Amino acid sequence: MSLTLRNLVLERGDGVHLLGPLDLDLAPGDRLGLAGESGSGKSLLVKALFSILPPGVRQAAGQATAFGRPLERPGQEPRMAWVPQDHGSALNPLLTVRQHLHLLPRTLRRESLPGTLQRLAPLLERLGLPRDRTFLGRRPHQLSGGQRQRLCLAMALSCDPELLILDEPTSALDGRARDGFLETVLELQRERGLGFLWITHDLDLAGRACDRLLVLYGGSLVEAGPTARLLSAPRHPYTARLLQAAQGLPSREDGFLLAPEDRPAGCPFQPRCSTSIPLCRATPPWLGTREQGVRCLQAPPCPE
Repeated sequence: MSLTLRNLVLERGDGVHLLGPLDLDLAPGDRLGLAGESGSGKSLLVKALFSILPPGVRQAAGQATAFGRPLERPGQEPRMAWVPQDHGSALNPLLTVRQHLHLLPRTLRRESLPGTLQRLAPLLERLGLPRDRTFLGRRPHQLSGGQRQRLCLAMALSCDPELLILDEPTSALDGRARDGFLETVLELQRERGLGFLWITHDLDLAGRACDRLLVLYGGSLVEAGPTARLLSAPRHPYTARLLQAAQGLPSREDGFLLAPEDRPAGCPFQPRCSTSIPLCRATPPWLGTREQGVRCLQAPPCPE
Protein backbone atom coordinates (compact mmCIF):
# COMPACT_ATOMS: atom_id res chain seq x y z
CA MET A 1 0.00 0.00 0.00
CA SER A 2 1.19 3.53 -0.74
CA LEU A 3 -0.47 5.27 2.23
CA THR A 4 -0.73 3.19 5.39
CA LEU A 5 -2.00 4.09 8.85
CA ARG A 6 -1.87 1.53 11.64
CA ASN A 7 -3.50 2.24 15.01
CA LEU A 8 -3.02 5.98 14.54
CA VAL A 9 -4.02 7.93 17.67
CA LEU A 10 -4.04 11.73 18.01
CA GLU A 11 -4.28 13.49 21.36
CA ARG A 12 -4.19 16.98 22.78
CA GLY A 13 -1.31 17.93 25.01
CA ASP A 14 -3.51 17.42 28.07
CA GLY A 15 -4.13 13.80 27.07
CA VAL A 16 -7.64 14.28 25.69
CA HIS A 17 -8.31 11.75 22.92
CA LEU A 18 -9.09 13.34 19.53
CA LEU A 19 -8.81 10.63 16.89
CA GLY A 20 -8.20 6.92 16.58
CA PRO A 21 -7.15 4.23 16.74
CA LEU A 22 -7.42 4.37 12.96
CA ASP A 23 -6.30 1.94 10.25
CA LEU A 24 -6.28 3.07 6.63
CA ASP A 25 -4.81 1.78 3.37
CA LEU A 26 -4.77 3.74 0.12
CA ALA A 27 -3.00 2.81 -3.12
CA PRO A 28 -3.06 4.21 -6.67
CA GLY A 29 -6.37 3.30 -8.29
CA ASP A 30 -8.27 3.10 -4.98
CA ARG A 31 -11.45 5.13 -4.44
CA LEU A 32 -11.83 5.43 -0.69
CA GLY A 33 -14.36 7.59 1.17
CA LEU A 34 -14.34 8.91 4.71
CA ALA A 35 -17.74 10.05 6.02
CA GLY A 36 -18.83 11.79 9.21
CA GLU A 37 -20.42 14.98 10.46
CA SER A 38 -18.53 18.15 11.37
CA GLY A 39 -16.34 17.58 14.41
CA SER A 40 -15.90 13.86 13.83
CA GLY A 41 -12.18 14.22 13.12
CA LYS A 42 -12.08 14.19 9.31
CA SER A 43 -10.16 17.43 8.80
CA LEU A 44 -7.83 16.62 11.70
CA LEU A 45 -6.91 13.44 9.87
CA VAL A 46 -6.04 15.48 6.76
CA LYS A 47 -3.71 17.65 8.81
CA ALA A 48 -2.06 14.52 10.20
CA LEU A 49 -1.54 13.15 6.68
CA PHE A 50 0.35 16.31 5.71
CA SER A 51 2.15 16.75 9.05
CA ILE A 52 0.49 20.09 9.81
CA LEU A 53 -1.20 19.23 13.10
CA PRO A 54 -2.46 22.23 15.09
CA PRO A 55 -0.35 23.40 18.03
CA GLY A 56 -0.93 21.23 21.07
CA VAL A 57 -1.98 18.16 19.07
CA ARG A 58 0.36 15.19 18.80
CA GLN A 59 0.50 11.66 17.45
CA ALA A 60 0.25 9.59 20.62
CA ALA A 61 0.47 6.13 19.05
CA GLY A 62 0.56 4.20 15.81
CA GLN A 63 2.44 4.33 12.54
CA ALA A 64 1.81 6.44 9.45
CA THR A 65 3.76 6.00 6.22
CA ALA A 66 3.44 7.07 2.60
CA PHE A 67 5.37 5.19 -0.10
CA GLY A 68 7.51 3.55 2.56
CA ARG A 69 8.50 6.78 4.32
CA PRO A 70 7.15 8.34 7.54
CA LEU A 71 4.63 11.07 6.74
CA GLU A 72 6.75 13.70 8.46
CA ARG A 73 9.69 12.88 6.13
CA PRO A 74 8.32 12.85 2.56
CA GLY A 75 10.58 12.43 -0.45
CA GLN A 76 11.99 15.30 -2.49
CA GLU A 77 8.85 15.35 -4.63
CA PRO A 78 5.77 14.36 -2.60
CA ARG A 79 3.50 11.91 -4.40
CA MET A 80 0.39 12.84 -2.42
CA ALA A 81 -1.60 16.06 -2.91
CA TRP A 82 -4.49 17.83 -1.21
CA VAL A 83 -7.60 19.57 -2.52
CA PRO A 84 -8.87 21.66 0.42
CA GLN A 85 -12.42 22.36 1.49
CA ASP A 86 -12.09 26.14 1.70
CA HIS A 87 -10.78 27.14 -1.71
CA GLY A 88 -11.16 30.82 -0.74
CA SER A 89 -8.54 30.71 2.02
CA ALA A 90 -6.40 28.17 0.15
CA LEU A 91 -5.67 30.67 -2.62
CA ASN A 92 -3.47 33.72 -2.15
CA PRO A 93 -5.46 36.85 -3.03
CA LEU A 94 -2.29 38.59 -4.23
CA LEU A 95 -1.31 35.91 -6.76
CA THR A 96 -2.66 35.45 -10.27
CA VAL A 97 -3.94 32.18 -11.70
CA ARG A 98 -0.66 31.58 -13.54
CA GLN A 99 1.34 32.19 -10.36
CA HIS A 100 -0.80 29.71 -8.44
CA LEU A 101 -0.30 27.07 -11.12
CA HIS A 102 3.46 27.62 -10.99
CA LEU A 103 3.84 27.41 -7.20
CA LEU A 104 4.49 23.67 -6.81
CA PRO A 105 6.31 23.05 -10.13
CA ARG A 106 8.66 25.96 -9.38
CA THR A 107 9.32 24.77 -5.82
CA LEU A 108 9.52 21.01 -6.39
CA ARG A 109 10.79 20.78 -9.96
CA ARG A 110 12.42 24.18 -10.56
CA GLU A 111 10.33 24.34 -13.70
CA SER A 112 9.98 27.58 -15.64
CA LEU A 113 6.62 29.33 -15.86
CA PRO A 114 6.32 28.82 -19.65
CA GLY A 115 7.21 25.16 -19.19
CA THR A 116 4.56 24.70 -16.51
CA LEU A 117 1.83 26.40 -18.55
CA GLN A 118 2.68 24.34 -21.62
CA ARG A 119 2.72 21.08 -19.67
CA LEU A 120 -0.55 21.84 -17.85
CA ALA A 121 -2.41 23.07 -20.95
CA PRO A 122 -4.22 19.72 -21.54
CA LEU A 123 -5.20 19.55 -17.87
CA LEU A 124 -6.60 23.09 -17.86
CA GLU A 125 -8.62 22.26 -20.96
CA ARG A 126 -10.03 19.15 -19.26
CA LEU A 127 -10.95 21.21 -16.21
CA GLY A 128 -12.71 23.84 -18.30
CA LEU A 129 -10.29 26.59 -17.27
CA PRO A 130 -9.41 29.14 -20.00
CA ARG A 131 -5.76 29.40 -21.02
CA ASP A 132 -5.85 32.93 -22.43
CA ARG A 133 -3.73 35.69 -20.90
CA THR A 134 -6.74 37.48 -19.46
CA PHE A 135 -7.87 34.51 -17.38
CA LEU A 136 -4.33 33.54 -16.34
CA GLY A 137 -3.82 37.09 -15.10
CA ARG A 138 -6.89 37.09 -12.87
CA ARG A 139 -6.78 36.86 -9.08
CA PRO A 140 -8.98 34.56 -6.96
CA HIS A 141 -11.67 37.17 -6.23
CA GLN A 142 -12.23 37.51 -9.99
CA LEU A 143 -13.10 33.80 -10.37
CA SER A 144 -16.35 31.96 -9.74
CA GLY A 145 -16.53 29.43 -6.90
CA GLY A 146 -16.37 26.57 -9.38
CA GLN A 147 -13.32 28.08 -11.10
CA ARG A 148 -11.52 28.51 -7.77
CA GLN A 149 -12.19 24.90 -6.83
CA ARG A 150 -10.98 23.66 -10.23
CA LEU A 151 -7.89 25.82 -9.86
CA CYS A 152 -7.20 24.09 -6.52
CA LEU A 153 -7.57 20.73 -8.29
CA ALA A 154 -5.20 21.83 -11.07
CA MET A 155 -2.65 22.93 -8.46
CA ALA A 156 -2.93 19.58 -6.67
CA LEU A 157 -2.35 17.72 -9.95
CA SER A 158 0.40 20.04 -11.19
CA CYS A 159 3.21 17.70 -10.13
CA ASP A 160 1.50 14.42 -11.10
CA PRO A 161 0.74 12.90 -7.67
CA GLU A 162 -0.30 9.29 -7.28
CA LEU A 163 -2.66 9.91 -4.37
CA LEU A 164 -5.19 12.71 -3.94
CA ILE A 165 -6.81 13.77 -0.65
CA LEU A 166 -10.07 15.66 -1.25
CA ASP A 167 -11.36 17.37 1.90
CA GLU A 168 -15.06 18.24 1.36
CA PRO A 169 -14.13 19.86 -1.98
CA THR A 170 -17.73 20.37 -3.13
CA SER A 171 -19.28 21.72 0.08
CA ALA A 172 -19.32 25.32 -1.22
CA LEU A 173 -20.61 24.43 -4.70
CA ASP A 174 -24.17 24.29 -5.96
CA GLY A 175 -25.61 21.00 -7.22
CA ARG A 176 -24.65 21.48 -10.87
CA ALA A 177 -21.10 22.59 -10.08
CA ARG A 178 -20.76 19.72 -7.58
CA ASP A 179 -21.80 17.12 -10.14
CA GLY A 180 -19.44 18.57 -12.74
CA PHE A 181 -16.52 18.56 -10.31
CA LEU A 182 -17.27 14.98 -9.27
CA GLU A 183 -17.40 13.75 -12.85
CA THR A 184 -14.13 15.50 -13.70
CA VAL A 185 -12.35 13.93 -10.71
CA LEU A 186 -13.63 10.46 -11.60
CA GLU A 187 -12.51 10.83 -15.23
CA LEU A 188 -9.02 11.96 -14.17
CA GLN A 189 -8.85 9.18 -11.60
CA ARG A 190 -9.55 6.55 -14.25
CA GLU A 191 -7.18 8.04 -16.81
CA ARG A 192 -4.26 8.65 -14.45
CA GLY A 193 -4.74 5.65 -12.16
CA LEU A 194 -4.99 7.99 -9.18
CA GLY A 195 -5.93 6.79 -5.75
CA PHE A 196 -8.08 9.16 -3.77
CA LEU A 197 -9.45 9.62 -0.28
CA TRP A 198 -12.68 11.64 -0.56
CA ILE A 199 -13.68 13.15 2.78
CA THR A 200 -17.34 14.10 2.98
CA HIS A 201 -20.51 14.26 5.05
CA ASP A 202 -22.56 13.66 1.87
CA LEU A 203 -23.39 9.95 1.59
CA ASP A 204 -25.01 10.45 -1.83
CA LEU A 205 -21.70 11.77 -3.13
CA ALA A 206 -19.76 8.99 -1.38
CA GLY A 207 -22.01 6.41 -3.02
CA ARG A 208 -21.22 7.83 -6.47
CA ALA A 209 -17.51 8.43 -5.94
CA CYS A 210 -16.14 5.69 -3.69
CA ASP A 211 -15.74 1.93 -3.79
CA ARG A 212 -15.03 1.64 -0.06
CA LEU A 213 -16.19 3.78 2.84
CA LEU A 214 -14.97 4.50 6.35
CA VAL A 215 -17.41 6.08 8.81
CA LEU A 216 -15.99 8.28 11.56
CA TYR A 217 -17.80 9.53 14.66
CA GLY A 218 -16.37 11.35 17.66
CA GLY A 219 -12.83 10.63 16.54
CA SER A 220 -13.47 6.87 16.29
CA LEU A 221 -13.82 4.64 13.26
CA VAL A 222 -17.24 3.02 13.74
CA GLU A 223 -17.77 1.15 10.46
CA ALA A 224 -15.88 0.23 7.29
CA GLY A 225 -16.66 -1.75 4.18
CA PRO A 226 -17.76 -1.64 0.54
CA THR A 227 -19.73 1.55 -0.04
CA ALA A 228 -22.69 -0.19 -1.68
CA ARG A 229 -23.10 -2.53 1.30
CA LEU A 230 -22.76 0.20 3.92
CA LEU A 231 -25.39 2.32 2.21
CA SER A 232 -27.83 -0.54 1.64
CA ALA A 233 -27.39 -2.33 4.98
CA PRO A 234 -25.62 -0.15 7.59
CA ARG A 235 -24.66 -2.05 10.73
CA HIS A 236 -23.68 0.79 13.06
CA PRO A 237 -26.53 3.02 14.32
CA TYR A 238 -24.52 6.12 13.41
CA THR A 239 -24.12 4.99 9.79
CA ALA A 240 -27.88 4.44 9.70
CA ARG A 241 -28.36 7.92 11.17
CA LEU A 242 -26.19 9.49 8.46
CA LEU A 243 -28.14 7.65 5.79
CA GLN A 244 -31.47 8.81 7.23
CA ALA A 245 -30.21 12.39 7.31
CA ALA A 246 -29.12 12.15 3.67
CA GLN A 247 -32.61 10.95 2.77
CA GLY A 248 -34.31 13.63 4.85
CA LEU A 249 -35.86 11.07 7.20
CA PRO A 250 -36.45 11.63 10.96
CA SER A 251 -34.30 9.73 13.43
CA ARG A 252 -34.39 8.81 17.09
CA GLU A 253 -30.65 9.47 17.28
CA ASP A 254 -30.85 13.25 16.82
CA GLY A 255 -28.53 15.26 19.03
CA PHE A 256 -25.14 16.91 19.08
CA LEU A 257 -21.60 15.66 18.79
CA LEU A 258 -19.92 16.12 22.17
CA ALA A 259 -16.67 18.03 22.57
CA PRO A 260 -13.62 15.75 22.89
CA GLU A 261 -13.27 16.35 26.64
CA ASP A 262 -16.95 15.43 27.18
CA ARG A 263 -17.02 12.18 25.21
CA PRO A 264 -17.86 9.01 27.17
CA ALA A 265 -15.19 6.45 27.92
CA GLY A 266 -16.92 3.82 25.80
CA CYS A 267 -18.73 4.16 22.50
CA PRO A 268 -18.72 7.86 21.48
CA PHE A 269 -22.21 7.48 19.98
CA GLN A 270 -23.70 5.98 23.16
CA PRO A 271 -25.26 9.26 24.45
CA ARG A 272 -27.26 9.58 21.19
CA CYS A 273 -28.01 5.91 20.59
CA SER A 274 -31.55 4.66 21.22
CA THR A 275 -30.45 1.01 21.46
CA SER A 276 -27.40 1.31 23.74
CA ILE A 277 -26.90 -1.08 26.64
CA PRO A 278 -24.71 -0.74 29.78
CA LEU A 279 -21.81 -2.55 28.06
CA CYS A 280 -21.66 0.30 25.54
CA ARG A 281 -20.11 2.46 28.26
CA ALA A 282 -16.95 0.41 27.83
CA THR A 283 -14.88 0.71 24.67
CA PRO A 284 -16.50 -1.61 22.11
CA PRO A 285 -14.25 -3.94 20.12
CA TRP A 286 -13.73 -3.81 16.37
CA LEU A 287 -15.77 -6.68 14.96
CA GLY A 288 -14.60 -8.02 11.62
CA THR A 289 -11.56 -7.52 9.41
CA ARG A 290 -9.66 -4.28 8.92
CA GLU A 291 -11.30 -3.88 5.50
CA GLN A 292 -14.87 -4.67 6.61
CA GLY A 293 -16.09 -4.33 10.17
CA VAL A 294 -18.04 -2.40 12.77
CA ARG A 295 -17.47 -1.07 16.28
CA CYS A 296 -20.83 -1.89 17.88
CA LEU A 297 -21.75 -4.63 20.36
CA GLN A 298 -25.28 -4.91 18.97
CA ALA A 299 -24.48 -4.78 15.26
CA PRO A 300 -26.31 -7.28 13.08
CA PRO A 301 -24.17 -9.96 11.40
CA CYS A 302 -22.25 -8.86 8.33
CA PRO A 303 -24.20 -9.88 5.20
CA GLU A 304 -22.44 -12.37 3.00
